[in-house]
Amino acid sequence: MHENATAGHPLAHVATLLARAEALCHAVAGRDLGGTPLYIVPQSALPAGHYAGDYHFGFTTPSLDLYLRNYIPIWRGRGPCMVINDLGFADDFDPVDLDYVVPTGVLHELAHVLDRPELFADRTGADPNKLLFESQVIANSTKRPPRDDLPAYFGHEVAFIRIALHLCHRVERAGVTIAPAAICAGHRYGLSHATDYQDALGEEPACCADMLFSDIAATNPPPAFSQLWAQDFVSFHNRFPHFQGVSL
Repeated sequence: MHENATAGHPLAHVATLLARAEALCHAVAGRDLGGTPLYIVPQSALPAGHYAGDYHFGFTTPSLDLYLRNYIPIWRGRGPCMVINDLGFADDFDPVDLDYVVPTGVLHELAHVLDRPELFADRTGADPNKLLFESQVIANSTKRPPRDDLPAYFGHEVAFIRIALHLCHRVERAGVTIAPAAICAGHRYGLSHATDYQDALGEEPACCADMLFSDIAATNPPPAFSQLWAQDFVSFHNRFPHFQGVSL
């Protein structure tokens, strides 16, 4: 049974870690975030049974800030938003591991935010009833296990991996160590290990450490990196031919 966050309780510690993770996000991607707020909403702040469920430690969508506006204590205007399942983290991990896994979850969702064409969707003039319906659809989907009719890597393709590896490099410069395998690629996605992608990316993260992520995305990655993804893509679909894939 979940308990409220009180002093000494794991949820209270997770709350502190989320605040630190938000600061870390601004430290490593502040220029891309610009003046927009970044909303990190803990699952415990949402109504019981609403969102996340038992299958996800976090998620984000382009309009999530609007769906959850009533649960964001200090609204500062539109901005990217993520839900972090602090209840799941507190239940599933030893308290000594929370210092590592919580920022890892936040950085994974930040990579999704930075992988979008825009930080958040422009919903100017959107019908409130439509937004409510969308929020209910999202809430329902987060209570279900990952879909088995999509490739394991779906939503975590080559562009996401590249961003995640750049984030790992930047947080290392900020004094925080996050292993690439904790946030991208690897067996659970049906792909090569994250360190293989890290090796293939080479010195790019170091050379581009002061660039906007949007500018990095506009350039071609090292050929070895693209080749590894192409090999993984072909290998995955040779093993699982019933899946339809994304474009190379």
